[in-house]
Amino acid sequence: MTPAGLALVDPGRDAALLQQVADVTFATQPEWERAVAFLLASFDFDPGLERRIAVLDGEPVGYASCGLIWMLAPDTPYAWVELAVTEAARAQGIGSALLAWTQQRAREIGKAGVQVPCSSARPEGIAFLERRGFAEYDRMAGVELPLAGSSRPEVAMPDGVRLTSIAAEPALLDSLYAACCEIYADLPDPEPVVIGTLEEWHARDIEAAGQPLDGVLIAAAGDEVVGVSRVVVQERGRVVGHLITGVRRDWRGRGVALALKRAAIGWAIDRGAKWVSAENAVHNEPMRAINAALGFQPGADFVELRGPAV
Repeated sequence: MTPAGLALVDPGRDAALLQQVADVTFATQPEWERAVAFLLASFDFDPGLERRIAVLDGEPVGYASCGLIWMLAPDTPYAWVELAVTEAARAQGIGSALLAWTQQRAREIGKAGVQVPCSSARPEGIAFLERRGFAEYDRMAGVELPLAGSSRPEVAMPDGVRLTSIAAEPALLDSLYAACCEIYADLPDPEPVVIGTLEEWHARDIEAAGQPLDGVLIAAAGDEVVGVSRVVVQERGRVVGHLITGVRRDWRGRGVALALKRAAIGWAIDRGAKWVSAENAVHNEPMRAINAALGFQPGADFVELRGPAV
């Protein structure tokens, strides 16, 4: 039963309202919080994206969003949904109201179901969805590395390979895209990952507002990108997260991925982060072995659930 006084407010492109989205996200799911600039920029690669803020008696207590799953083919029957309610406002029907809105929106954009990210650190969110007919679709094993007292690790690239970034060498952009096409195609995801056109990938992965271009770390041999590690600032500076580390097929097994991971740790230390986090497919043994060798410890898993848009 929905509480009296609840309103679902469309923030649109209003910066003040989008700040409320960011604040609710940070309060409930800090590892997924995004700056207002990113929330605005996301309309560029998903024009049909919509959000709602749950406002109860004048206070923002939850949010939801519904849009496309960029990593899957456009005809996938699922919409990407994010959902959260502040702890003090739970068990009042607010989450149910937000979920119902996302399911209605998914139907409006021609989807038969919704896909929702969750964290194993918040089992109550997973249980909320399971009670409503959702089931686990995919799971990424989370790991984390505390940085207190750490010094920058040595980075040793193979002969002929240099460490750089897209900020330092923007001319490598086309080669970086070609490398990412190959790397993304080999990701051990349940369904093939669709990277999109050069323009779509650039807007989403490179120009995404609020994230520094020197966090797109590159291993390059001459004018060819052979590996990449993309890192971003999370939890308002407390954590640096690895979004992806990958190496082109011909260069695997030469230490490029390990060197990129070390460079990413150094990048995080330079920025005063307290932790580095990463997520890997549970059966991605090579990357999980690299993380273990660097001292990463088990953290919260990234869990995606799917359910109907009814």
